[in-house]
Amino acid sequence: MQSGLVFLCLSFFACVYTSAHEDAVDVGPSADAKACPETLPVVDNGEVSPMSLKSNYTEGDRLLYACQQGYVSLGKIIFVCQKNQWINIRDNAKCSRKRCELPADIPNGRFVIVNGTDFVYGATVKYICKEGYQMVSRMDTRTCLAMGWDNHLPECAELSCPPPETESNVIMDALPGYDTTLRYGHRIQFTCNSPGLKLVGPNEATCQENGEWSNRLPQCEEVTCELEEISSGVSVVGLPEKYALIKYGHKLQFYCSHPEMALTGRGEVTCSAGGTWSSPFPKCEAVTCKEGQLNNVRIVRGVPGRAPPYKPKHILYFQCSHSNMIMMGPSSITCRSDGTWNSPYPTCIDGACGPPPNRRFSKLTTTPKARYRHGETVQYTCQRNHIMEGNPYSTCNQGTWTGVHLRCLEPCIVTDEDMDDKKIEPRDYRKQTLLILHGYYMAFVCQYGRRPATSRTYFMSQCNNGVMYLPFCQ
Repeated sequence: MQSGLVFLCLSFFACVYTSAHEDAVDVGPSADAKACPETLPVVDNGEVSPMSLKSNYTEGDRLLYACQQGYVSLGKIIFVCQKNQWINIRDNAKCSRKRCELPADIPNGRFVIVNGTDFVYGATVKYICKEGYQMVSRMDTRTCLAMGWDNHLPECAELSCPPPETESNVIMDALPGYDTTLRYGHRIQFTCNSPGLKLVGPNEATCQENGEWSNRLPQCEEVTCELEEISSGVSVVGLPEKYALIKYGHKLQFYCSHPEMALTGRGEVTCSAGGTWSSPFPKCEAVTCKEGQLNNVRIVRGVPGRAPPYKPKHILYFQCSHSNMIMMGPSSITCRSDGTWNSPYPTCIDGACGPPPNRRFSKLTTTPKARYRHGETVQYTCQRNHIMEGNPYSTCNQGTWTGVHLRCLEPCIVTDEDMDDKKIEPRDYRKQTLLILHGYYMAFVCQYGRRPATSRTYFMSQCNNGVMYLPFCQ
């Protein structure tokens, strides 16, 4: 019995050994051949969890990765040892930059990205104030970190400049009240409080971005004028003492030392605002009369001569360029002691007239001509049965007909039809067409069998320039 058991055990171990030997030969690689590489997979911005680290790795071992600070993954990053290599069981699992919320806006400013292209870990934005405002915070940037944006929101304050401090004689225009801020871009203008002062420096300044005024502040200094060169022969009254300043309002009077000289320019000049003289200093020149314009005239003689210069008492004699012209003005003029002529240069005009104007119901007593000389006179006469009123004469005067105030007044004509229509007839004439001159009267009575509209037995009507109002009977 015991010997049987021993044999059975020996047979079992032999079978086990034989099977194990066969597996070692036929199943595949050994235990060492199934291990994964000791060089672990690299995950950008990720690290292997310490709990996953081992000295060697065999089939089925796992590596768990954790993202570095500032990076996150959508799911767990796991590599598994399979068939002698590391396999990422989630292909899309990776460490990406952590996203920050949209940067907050600030009043009177804006931000721009200065590092990166999106609002993710490591990106930096810079805040910029709008025009008229300045950054008052120490930091003007914010960076996206693992816990969000760093730094506090910066602040933009309105730009302003301090009120200018000027001398009391400087006036500042467009300056607001003391309780109003002098903001960026505010402009003030400067003037002096007296015309006897002049501004030295710029006349305006503007509040700039740096909180300073664009120009230095001006001052007001007393106005003085420099003495200009005085021409030869000119005497001056009012010159200051040697080296004394000529101040605003100071006057100088000038006159010529020689009686035959005349002052050219102002006889008095004043030191004006800005340190300039009111007029240039005058000069003394020989007195002469200026040449005038010759309009259809010529100088026929001069005493002492016809050519300039024309000194006082010089006489010029003129004549028209054409014999049919009329001279307007004196035929001779004399140069006076003050350098002016006693009369302007004369002119000559064509004084001829064309045919006389027509007058209604009139005609000339002589045959009309196409051209009449200056001074010629014509006479009008009225047509038959017309009464003349006014002056019948007209005269050619410097190319124009003058003096025509003539009227030829018309007679009145009363026909049989007119009288029958009014049921009247002449008192002293037989009934026929009547011609009554202007201003004359005619007596009318009612026709036989007719009676007047009034108690009168006859009527008187007057002719007035071709118009006569007739009475009527019933």
